Amino acid sequence: MAPIAYWSDGVPDLTLGLSVWAALLSLAVLSTAIAYLLYFAILVRAGSANLMLVTLLIPPFAIALGVVFLGEQLSVEAWLGFAIIAVGLAITDGRVLKYLQKRIK
Repeated sequence: MAPIAYWSDGVPDLTLGLSVWAALLSLAVLSTAIAYLLYFAILVRAGSANLMLVTLLIPPFAIALGVVFLGEQLSVEAWLGFAIIAVGLAITDGRVLKYLQKRIK
């Protein structure tokens, strides 16, 4: 994207204030570097399969944040999506199946 940005906007003006540079640096460090350190620490402890299950939680949390902070309304499709994700997590986790197997025996 850098060549396209240079072509469309020209040479960027980097005379930004100290607060802007501090904000950019803190976002880069906190949101990227520390997040990756946490990611790999969890990967070592929990394993890759459990770590990938977290990606299933992103849509419900994003929708819930939209409801709480933006006043959005939950549709039937959102509730259906929550149910599908919950069933997927329950099946993947395996505890529900083990519980059902113990009850049947």
